[in-house]
Amino acid sequence: MDRRKRKIGITIMIVIILICLCIGLLYITNKDSSEIDKVDGVLEGDGTPNYEVQKIKDPSKFFTIEACIQNNSNDSFKAKDMNVLEGDIIYSYAVYGTIENKEEAYFIVRVDMDKATFVIEELENRYQNIDQINLETDLQEIKENGKNTIEFMTMTEEDICRMYLKHYTTLELENVEEAYKLIDEKYKAERFSNLEEYKEYVEEYKGIIEEGTLTKYLVNYYDDYIEYVLVDNYNTSYTIRAKGIYDYTIYLDNYTVKVENFEKDYQNLNSTDKVQSNVYIFLQMINTKDYKHAYALLDDTFKNNNFATLEDFKQYVKNNFFSYNLNAAEIEIKEEGNYYIYETTLKENASSAAEEKKFTVIMKLEEGTDFVMSFNIEAEATND
Repeated sequence: MDRRKRKIGITIMIVIILICLCIGLLYITNKDSSEIDKVDGVLEGDGTPNYEVQKIKDPSKFFTIEACIQNNSNDSFKAKDMNVLEGDIIYSYAVYGTIENKEEAYFIVRVDMDKATFVIEELENRYQNIDQINLETDLQEIKENGKNTIEFMTMTEEDICRMYLKHYTTLELENVEEAYKLIDEKYKAERFSNLEEYKEYVEEYKGIIEEGTLTKYLVNYYDDYIEYVLVDNYNTSYTIRAKGIYDYTIYLDNYTVKVENFEKDYQNLNSTDKVQSNVYIFLQMINTKDYKHAYALLDDTFKNNNFATLEDFKQYVKNNFFSYNLNAAEIEIKEEGNYYIYETTLKENASSAAEEKKFTVIMKLEEGTDFVMSFNIEAEATND
């Protein structure tokens, strides 16, 4: 009887152990399955892979992959957006763009980072966004076949700044609606009432846009974006804030929306430097055809006596200032009571034969960064 009870007890223990082992194996299997699903990129309900990909922000990588597609699949392809999934050896790039500037196209480019080789797959499916492309792969290597080697280009900060200046000014001249969309919303609200006003600006400024080349630049790195400050040969200032290569917003000057430290820096200037800074801003407005903001700086009495309306001021500027006004002489600033008198000579270009005009400003500094001014411009007398 005792032996029988002992056998029953042993049997029960074995059954319990087997049950525990089964439960443990089931848990481990489910856990592993969940991890594999994540790595494999199982799609969520909205069609987005649930593994993490990275947005390409490095222009060197972006334009290398774009060139790879152009040289090996379609030479008219222009990349618009790009993600990457970085494996130990294989890097997989999801690429969205257009062919012949209109037809949407999607590619996966896989690069063997050890062998510097690649394969390209054009995707037939169309997606709501590039994040829906499943980049996971079992590929372990990409063999070299004599036609599939890749070398990543290196772009300097200057190269990137030139690229941005060319990209935006080309849009202004060829696709003004798309250029308008890239303007920062806060800036747009201050600078342009609507698309038609922006088109008018582009048309008036067209010659300078066409001839603009990068002369100075500054790059600032922030957590959420990279800021590129570009200055061209006409002293036009562009500020680009980029979250991705073409995911950026732009400011078309440095005065409409003041930068963070502008007020602090301005208050540290002495009075004559403040006057000089303010005249520089006024001339920027004249040069970039920003009649509205230039008109707002004028003293009310001077404005009412000379330009009853903004349109009157606009016509005066067109008839009396140069298309582009270059400060061509030394500046003289005198203080008379509460006013400062600023005198200089303007030229349209640096040529010694260029016509000159005497430019005089009378300015009163007010609280903070505010000021009011009146001015006079007249052709210099010539000696026959």
